[in-house]
Order: sequence, then C-alpha cells, then structure tokens
Amino acid sequence: MPPAPRPWLLASALMLLPVVSFAADSIDEAIREALGTADRLPLRTGILHDRVLDLTGLSRFDGTPSAPRGNLALFRQAAYELSRASRGALRLPEAQTFASRAAGSAVIPIRVLDVAYERVRPEAGAAIGRGEVPPDALEEARAFLAAPAIEHTYRGARTSFVIEPDDVSGNDALPVTRIEIDPGDGGGFRSAGFGEPVEARYGATGEVIVRVRVTRGGVAREASFAFDVRALAAPLPDDTLFVTASEAWLGQFGTGRAYVRYGQGHTSVVNPVVVIEGFDLDNSMSWDELYALLNQEGLADTIQARGYDAIVLDFDEATNPIEENGLLTAELIRQVRAMLAPGARMSVVGASMGGLCSRYALAHLEQLGEPLPTKTWISFDTPHLGANIPLGIQYWMQFFASQSADAAFLLSRLDTPAAREMLVYHYTTPASSSPSADPQRPAFLANLAAAGDWPTRIRRVAVANGSGTGTGQGFGLGAQIIRWEYNNLLVTILGNIWALPDNTPTTTIFNGRIRILFVSDTQKSVPVSGTLPYDGAPGGRRATMTQMDTTAAPYGDIVALHPAHCFIPTPSAIALSTVGLSTPLIGNPSVPSGTPFAAVYLPTANEDHVAITPGNAAFVLGEIEQPVVAAPDPMPTPGVALRSWPQPSRGASTIAFSLPTEGRVKLSVVDVAGRTVQVLQDGVLTAGEHRVPWSGVGESGRQMAAGIYFITLETGAFTQSVRAAVLK
Repeated sequence: MPPAPRPWLLASALMLLPVVSFAADSIDEAIREALGTADRLPLRTGILHDRVLDLTGLSRFDGTPSAPRGNLALFRQAAYELSRASRGALRLPEAQTFASRAAGSAVIPIRVLDVAYERVRPEAGAAIGRGEVPPDALEEARAFLAAPAIEHTYRGARTSFVIEPDDVSGNDALPVTRIEIDPGDGGGFRSAGFGEPVEARYGATGEVIVRVRVTRGGVAREASFAFDVRALAAPLPDDTLFVTASEAWLGQFGTGRAYVRYGQGHTSVVNPVVVIEGFDLDNSMSWDELYALLNQEGLADTIQARGYDAIVLDFDEATNPIEENGLLTAELIRQVRAMLAPGARMSVVGASMGGLCSRYALAHLEQLGEPLPTKTWISFDTPHLGANIPLGIQYWMQFFASQSADAAFLLSRLDTPAAREMLVYHYTTPASSSPSADPQRPAFLANLAAAGDWPTRIRRVAVANGSGTGTGQGFGLGAQIIRWEYNNLLVTILGNIWALPDNTPTTTIFNGRIRILFVSDTQKSVPVSGTLPYDGAPGGRRATMTQMDTTAAPYGDIVALHPAHCFIPTPSAIALSTVGLSTPLIGNPSVPSGTPFAAVYLPTANEDHVAITPGNAAFVLGEIEQPVVAAPDPMPTPGVALRSWPQPSRGASTIAFSLPTEGRVKLSVVDVAGRTVQVLQDGVLTAGEHRVPWSGVGESGRQMAAGIYFITLETGAFTQSVRAAVLK
C-alpha cells in the first residue's frame, strides 16, 4: 500500500491556520492552500509532487529492480499527477488514448515514463509551516514506470514489443543509450534500438511479467508490468473492408473498418451475418477483441462452420453521435448488398449501442427506398429505452477527476455524444436535485424517429441480458453501493455512493470530501428526488463497482458493497415502455403486444451485459438460420423513393420522390395529430424524379414549432409517408 502523506504537513497543521473551504471543483486550489510556502519553493525540476494527492504511491517506482510491478492504470495515474504537479515544465503525451495504437496489431508499443521530480523533506515541514524557506527544503526523486498500449494478446505464439523515441517521456536531457526488453518468455533481456520490435514466443496462456530497462547517462533503470496471454493464435480475418459513410452527420462522415471471416468453404461473401460493435470507450478493440466477444460459447466458430460469413464493423470512433455511426452502418450494408448474388439475404446483429446504430441504419435505408436484402435484425441487449450508469458514480467521477486519471477519463467518456444520447440520467454542473437525461438524448430520439424509427420490412428480434422474472441486482432502493472512508490527523477522504431511490423525498446519492490538515476542506453532496430506481433494477449488468473496488487506493480502501449495477434495463432491451422497471416479463401478455419485436429472449437471472450464454447463443443461431418465409419487397412502394433532407432540419429542407407513371399527386406536411399544416404540391406530375422545397412554414406563413412531422405523398394508387424532424 502506498504511503500516507508525509509528516511535514503535520508541522504546518500545528500553526493552527484557519479552515478554508472550497467548491467541489477546487481540490487543487485546496491543496495549494495547504502547501502554503512550499508551493513557492524554487524547483530544479519544475515539479513539486506535493502539489497533488499521491494516488500512485510514486516513490515506490524508483527504477530499481526491486520496484513493484506497474500496470497501465498506475502509469496513467503517475503521468497525470506529474503533469499537474509541474509548473509548466512537463508536457506528457495523452496516456488514455495510448491503447488505440495497438488496435489490430501484433506489435505492442511500450511507453516509458522517466521523470525527475522534487518533494518536501519531512524535516523541513516545521520551517515551511512558519513561512520560512530552508535551503535544503526539497529532495529530488525519480519516477520510472513502463506500460504496454494494451495489457493482453491473443497471438502469444508470436507477438512483439516495441519502444518508439516519442514513447520515452520525461524531463531528462541525457540521451537514451540502451534499451532492453525481457518479454517474460524465458529468453531474458534482449537489446533493441528505438523502433526495433522484440519478438516474444509464449508457449502457454496465462500471465507473464515483462521487464523494461532503459540506460541513459550511464544509469540503468528498470520497470515491470504484468501481461496477459489470452490465446496463442486467434484466427485472422480473411479480408478487411475500409468503410466511409456516403452521408454526413453534422458535417462529419463516419469511418470504420469491417473484418470479414468467410464461412466454411467460401472464398467470397455468400451468406453474410453483419455484426455491429457497441460503445468502445477508448477504441482499443479490434478484430481480436471483437472475435473473442463474438466467440463466447463458440458462437463465431459455429457461425463459420455452418457456412455463414461474419462481417464485424469496428467504428474508428465509437463514441461519436449514434446518427453518424448509424450512417456508417448503412454504408456497410450497401457494400455487403453489392457483394450478394440475386436473391441472397443477410442477417444484421447489433450489440449494445450497435443495436441503435443498426436500427437507425436499417430504418434510414428503408425510408430512402433502397433495396434491403436483410431477412433478420437481431438487437442484442441494446438500450432502446436508455442505458444507466449510476448517477452517484457519475458524480464520484466528477468530484475526483482533478486527482484521478481514470476518473477524469471516464468523465470524459460520459461527455461524449454517444453516451449523452444513451444515458437515462446524466450528471450536471452544478448538480441538479431533479436528474434528467442530457438534452442530446431527446434530440437523438427525434432524429431516430425522423429516420424511420424502426425497420418495418424485416424480422426484428431482441436478446436481453437482464432478468425476465423481475429479479433485481441484489440491493434495495437507495442502498449504499460504494464506501470509501479514510481519516487520520493529516487527511480525510470520503467517496460514498448510494443507489437511486424510487420517487421518494430527497435522498443523498453521493457524498465526497477531501480535507488537507485543518487548512482546507473540499466537500460535495448530491441530493436527488423524483428518480426511477434504475441502479438496482433487472437488466444486463455492469461490474463498475467491482472495478472501483479492485483499484488500488493509497488512502484507505474503496469497498464495493455490491458487485454490479443495472446497465441496460430489461424493458429497455426489448423496447417495452408500458411496464415498470421490475415487472416480471416472462409469460407476461404485455410483452408480445407492447414490444416492436417479433420474438424476444429473456433469461431468468441477470447476466453480464452482452454476455453470450448457451441459451441466447441457441436463440441467435436459430434466428440466423431461420429461412425467409415471405421475402419482403425491397422497395416500400414500387418505383417510389420518398425522402426529406437534411434530417433533422433547422429551416428549409427538400423533399424528393419518384413516380412510376404520370398522375395526380398531393404532397402534404402533417403534424403528429394528423392535421395538415402545409400542402406543398397538388396537381398532375410527370413520371420520374421530383424535388419540392419546404421552408418549414405552415399555411399561415409562420415557422412551424420544433417537433416531428410527416411528409405524405398521395396518388390514385398509393399513399406513402416519411417522418421529418424540425429543430429550433
């Protein structure tokens, strides 16, 4: 366990300085106030580590062979602390995005942190407390850590590690004269220059210890980290498709890559199953990780053995707006469609957020009237009615973000467009006592509705990982789920979290505090009321609390009082809005009448989010192999492709349609109550393509209110409508 704050602070406390309280976002300011004179000492390195809370236990990582083993989280935290403790003297590369560099590669980059810093000598504390500056007040130390871009491999029989020049970060002007890496495969240290991979050949799966040694100025320093060999030789994809959306969302064209694994006996795409990935926090997942997820219970191998071609879409930026990645998904479906022989069909599987992206894509393609040779769409634990990260945990991240690299990173993930569009409750600044979704969520739902909302001409089925019997996560309404309490004469840290209550009077869900001596005290408490009890509800679960519990905390111990919370509520996964969160659904007559899916899979117990089990694997295989009983016409109306763009619009838009023959046409804008607000065309038109502008005004000439409208095309032979969203 890393050491507690050093005794020099106690001497300052004896000066009985007055207590200074700060807002919750001013922890750094509180620490600087506690430091007093020490924060103004002359620094040779430019870094006074005492300016931040030591959550790394940094002094342990001193570059000696006996230093403790590090990991990627400790490396990120150390870099975060040193950057913030610097007075502008140190600029370290962003550690949180390092993982994306290893995606899809068998060569794993290693980053090295080699930083000289200073700290206050314990015996100088009393003088500093009196406002004096002793000449020997500071002592210099060295932090030396190493970490891989990713901490695992699926290609252990032949993988490599490499250190690039820009991956050795620090403030030492002396050049690196030697690099050595011991991959932990029994071959010992091997010398390598910058950019020269060191190959490792592991003979078995399991954890190994990798050691890194860097020499500069005649001094060799060493660091180590654990590395997980998960497989020796995972299968490679047969092809990779690089996909760019042909339609932009808010000026951005989505990009990604689709990994192709041919079915047994195939040399091209014949019988595709298109799989759309979910919310990848740091874009570190590539083929190996996605294949491992898909091959739970051997599902990917079974699909391949039965003659199906798996095509797995990996977004370049999974946290971008769902609409943007939905249009990218639509482009992939177009590309796969072009590969198919006449009459061939595909299945589309959307996992988690991928279910929303594929829902948007399929509805959009139908709305455009494009041929859609899809027989089945499988939504796998998708948050159709919203996803849940406990609001108390969100405020915990916000409170500790100035001190914890992981809290800061996860907070940044909450702020991404995709997270804002999915979460049922989102933290605010300042905290609101009446929580709600971020404004981007209702905007997304309006955009989804404008794109067609649901695909209608294919078979829709859903898998939930949440209990269908109404079984919760094992804790009650408003129960405490995280306890972090540390207190001594020098420092107090509190980080306690409670689950959401159920429409009860005001209840506290987060209580945080950082006290430095008797000088500074930073506190935050978040009371809420009128919430629904999402945290403990039945649903696909996420072990966020367990992850917090297993994070080393040098000040006390973070204790998870319960292991996991509801991430995707069961009713959300099957889009059933007419029941409560804990309503038993198995055998409930409201399910077939209230869900938009033709079939749903509901387990009896809560499962990990997107976990493939023997039961749901059999369900998915059965749906993939189900023959097309009555293939839907790929065009909603023969010869007609009614569309409105841009969607959503903030003013003028264009409506396009094609007519198979000449005839009388009436084109109208109708509100959700069925009232005609504007007739755009009423007369005879020739066969072919037509475009009609709409300025967004009604018959009165006034701009229409924001909301959902329907563009309706009537002829003597048919009537067709599409949704159109108008924004302010």
